[in-house]
Amino acid sequence: MVNTSFETLALDMQIEILARLPLKYLMRCMCVSKKWASLIRGEDFRSAYLLRSMTRPRLLFVASRSRKFTRETCFHSVYQEPPLLLSGKRQMLTDNHIAPVFTVSNPILGLLCHQGYNNEIVICNPGLKKFRNLPQIQVPEGASVRSFFGYDKVDKVFKVLCVCVPQTQFGAGWTSKEPKKYQVYTVRSDHEKPSFWRPIICNDDHSVVTDEGLFNGGFLYYGARSSCNKPMVMRFNVSSEAFAVIKLPEEVDIDYHWRLVNYKGKVALVNTFDSKFKFNGVFEIWVRNEVDRKWDKDIIKIPQWTESVDNYNVYFKGTTGTKELVFAPPNWFGEPLFVLYYDKATTNLRRFDIEGMDDQHYSFHTFLDHVDSTWLM
Repeated sequence: MVNTSFETLALDMQIEILARLPLKYLMRCMCVSKKWASLIRGEDFRSAYLLRSMTRPRLLFVASRSRKFTRETCFHSVYQEPPLLLSGKRQMLTDNHIAPVFTVSNPILGLLCHQGYNNEIVICNPGLKKFRNLPQIQVPEGASVRSFFGYDKVDKVFKVLCVCVPQTQFGAGWTSKEPKKYQVYTVRSDHEKPSFWRPIICNDDHSVVTDEGLFNGGFLYYGARSSCNKPMVMRFNVSSEAFAVIKLPEEVDIDYHWRLVNYKGKVALVNTFDSKFKFNGVFEIWVRNEVDRKWDKDIIKIPQWTESVDNYNVYFKGTTGTKELVFAPPNWFGEPLFVLYYDKATTNLRRFDIEGMDDQHYSFHTFLDHVDSTWLM
């Protein structure tokens, strides 16, 4: 039998072997040699690792709290397909410099974007326990910032879009003749390439009214109000950095209660303040039809709703690859943590209790389709 060292194998074989390893073992492999580190940090390996991870997407729970001198963030994930929900892993990160979390973006290719209450913006890879602090964004006095996270498939870089909003209209939809400021930051894998906040032009001046945005198909979507206080959805092309306005039905008076979600691959709007859903399980959703350029209303009646939620408030989070609807609580204060899966075709509603979260946290988020990634390695 001939002994063969790893270095003598073909490059594609080396990538295939390493791509099967969990992230914590890849970190150890990087310490073996500069050659291994260069391979793992390379674009070919990053793509191969992502493709493998995307076959096993996860539900990601992000819980955060402040200590006396630190801020702790707990990341807990489970495989999101029901047979694998019991398989979970937990990461606790402690940082002395990051302000308490104000918003957390939906994960994209293994990365998340955090925004603190002081407008500090941080990119995070929870699987690697890696943070990257972005330069402090310069905003006018008395203004606040809303940030949105997306991926440029053309240049293969992440981008953060920031909209500076006058304090008088922050979160309330108030209009102002004062022009807003729009800026973009490009997040590259190579630290040696300089990056900075760049001003961009938007010909449709607007104010942001939704707390969260949605990245879908190369575009960022978020709820907004025009300068004449008209509700609308803004669409931002992450590659070309061009804005577009999407009109809303008259029934949708968008504000911070509304959420943009991924519904079977399409952009959709849900109202988290809908009392019919909370108490009766009657779920209304507006789904964007890009072919006809209109919004279609879908009403879903979920059976045995009150028996499953136990009077807890839950939000619709999106759909899985099997087209099941996922619901989760918006907050967590030590009560049993659970998710609900609803199959519209079979009308089957299932509840899964999530174990592993053993402490109380003041801020809580649930995301679908999280994957492991070597970005920021």
